Amino acid sequence: MKIPFLKPDIRASDIKNVAEAIRSGWLTRGPRTIAFEAEMAHYLGVASASMVASGTAALHSALAAAGIKEGDEVITTPISAVQTANAILYTGATPVFVDIAPSTGLIDLERIEEKITAKTKAIIPVHYYGQMVDMIRLAKIAKKHGIVIIEDAAHALEAVRDGNRPGALSFAAAFSFHAAKNMTAGQGGALVSNDTTVTEFTNAFCDSGIRRIDGARRSVMLGYKYPITSFQVALLEGQLTRLAANHKKRLAVFARYRAGLSKVTGITLIEDVPGSVHACHLFNVLVDPACRDAIRKDLSAAGIDTAVFHEVIHLEPYFKDRFGYKAGDFPHAERFAASLIGLPTYPGLTAREQSYIIKHLTEQLV
Repeated sequence: MKIPFLKPDIRASDIKNVAEAIRSGWLTRGPRTIAFEAEMAHYLGVASASMVASGTAALHSALAAAGIKEGDEVITTPISAVQTANAILYTGATPVFVDIAPSTGLIDLERIEEKITAKTKAIIPVHYYGQMVDMIRLAKIAKKHGIVIIEDAAHALEAVRDGNRPGALSFAAAFSFHAAKNMTAGQGGALVSNDTTVTEFTNAFCDSGIRRIDGARRSVMLGYKYPITSFQVALLEGQLTRLAANHKKRLAVFARYRAGLSKVTGITLIEDVPGSVHACHLFNVLVDPACRDAIRKDLSAAGIDTAVFHEVIHLEPYFKDRFGYKAGDFPHAERFAASLIGLPTYPGLTAREQSYIIKHLTEQLV
């Protein structure tokens, strides 16, 4: 049996939509993109959305809209894609890491206030693997200290916690449509906000700083070339209509993994947070770091593709060289990252395929 790690739900109807977008001759931002932004905003229950080139572009534009600049500090987690920290650096600000809660992999809210200084202007919580940070509690911390929240919701399009979706309690929330995401255009992203001036800023910021004034395109700020194409948007249209149905399938995949792996010696499962709906982006297991790579190798030999998402940011060579980070600075995050194995999680994964994965994974730990 051969089981890939990723298998996007791209159908003939999606390909037809892409072809129609290309044949229309309108390849850049236009009516199709504007209509999809309205659909995204409606799905998430927010005021507005802006489609951009990537989740990184969305984060960068949100930080710029919040006025983050050189000399500022932005708190985030060392467990994320490196792009989360990169977006902070693009503004000239400094990322300040806070260790995680080891049971969930989410930023530890108990440790945030000790890292807040007079330079702290924002915090980027990462809704890791489909679970949201406690935004009610985080919003109280942010309000107390006068800082803004920009959510990295790349893993959390379908997520809900305490009745709130990403974007509900923050300055803005950023999404990704990278190939590994639950809804994908290969690349692409979106910024959503309940403040329409934020997404209006993003539209200009991600179009080289250009706004239309009196019918003419005028440069009004230093912007970046971060556009999404209309045919990328077209690839997302059908996926958005199927998102709820695919989420149900992902929930079933998670349930089967939990039933099959929860009592296996040598495996620790990431804790589900209460009062939440999991987006089921990736199902990860935690194993002994000393055995992790050997287990993955054996699974690969059995035809099972796995992945590691993510290594800790602070021990990446660039961050070690620039900021002087070292092993042991964020021990919970380091142990968590070294223990992770990401299992196939896509909606089309069958119960038979999961039984095969569970069987072979269990055999490696007996």
